[in-house]
Amino acid sequence: MWIDFSSKKILTFFSKKEKDNWKNSIFSFLKNWYDNKPILSSTSGTTGVPKIISLRKEHMYQRAIKTVEFLKLKKKGIKGLLCLSPDFIASKMFLIRAIIFKWKICCIPPSSNPLKNIKENFDIASMVPIQVFYSLKHLNNIKIVLIGGSSISNFLEKKLQNIPTVCYATYGMTETSGHIAIKKINGLNKSNFYKSFHDVSLSVDHRNCLGIFSPCCMDSFFQTNDIVHMISKNTFTWIGRYDNIINSGGIKIIPELIEKEINFLIPYGRRFFISSVSDKILGEKIILIIEGDPFPLCIPDAIFNGKKKHFKPKNIFFVSHFTDNLLDKFKRKEIIKKIIKI
Repeated sequence: MWIDFSSKKILTFFSKKEKDNWKNSIFSFLKNWYDNKPILSSTSGTTGVPKIISLRKEHMYQRAIKTVEFLKLKKKGIKGLLCLSPDFIASKMFLIRAIIFKWKICCIPPSSNPLKNIKENFDIASMVPIQVFYSLKHLNNIKIVLIGGSSISNFLEKKLQNIPTVCYATYGMTETSGHIAIKKINGLNKSNFYKSFHDVSLSVDHRNCLGIFSPCCMDSFFQTNDIVHMISKNTFTWIGRYDNIINSGGIKIIPELIEKEINFLIPYGRRFFISSVSDKILGEKIILIIEGDPFPLCIPDAIFNGKKKHFKPKNIFFVSHFTDNLLDKFKRKEIIKKIIKI
């Protein structure tokens, strides 16, 4: 389905009714954008219960402009591919950019392999890492890809070094109207850290968790639970979530750091994460949870030698599926509850 936002007939889309829910979600958002009400959007619920929050359109408008100016996509005739769920803040912001700058966009149903039957060339698309992986053979049909939703593995980042597409990792959330920082991960001038946009002020609290404020795009300061390492006042590296920290035998462990160490052992496309369960001696013992059917897996002791010996998972569990949709963010705590019942 193509939507040409430079067309005078664009208003006819708002009243359409389709059999496909994803199409109706797009039309519903477009209609909502032009009424006098705020935008309601759900948070991801990665570490808790998803919340519906109200977003001001003027904030979303300004945030959309900041991204397009950074990417230098203000020229006429931009073609975009919308392949994420319309319920994601990334899709909403993609549509707002298209509205403001009169892009022509191709909207397709969300899937893990969005470029499978696409032969068109595009200037820009937004994807989650699993979509990028399954699209590697055809990714050169897109000039710029914004990647968000979850962390990008070392394996995938290495694969992206061999393609001409400019790939950016993005950092942001619903509360900030999408991404507020960006990191170029391939090609010339690639970076190892996120750099925030000029309108954004960053800080860290006593936990080293990131705080964000933008006078033009936010009503108030927002404190995250993302542990970061600040390199300068507007650059940082993401380390992990404070919510996920494990205390095993008195040692505080950040699961995301272990996940980076072992991601090469897990077949790509198989989601996994590090967590913990109660232990009589350690308080919490580290476990590895992998999605899908069981397979033989041996974690070499060499990865966890010396001071890292306490970081090695004590047990491996396989769960049939984390969510019904590969593109959904999975909830660690709910999955752990299922494991405890096994």
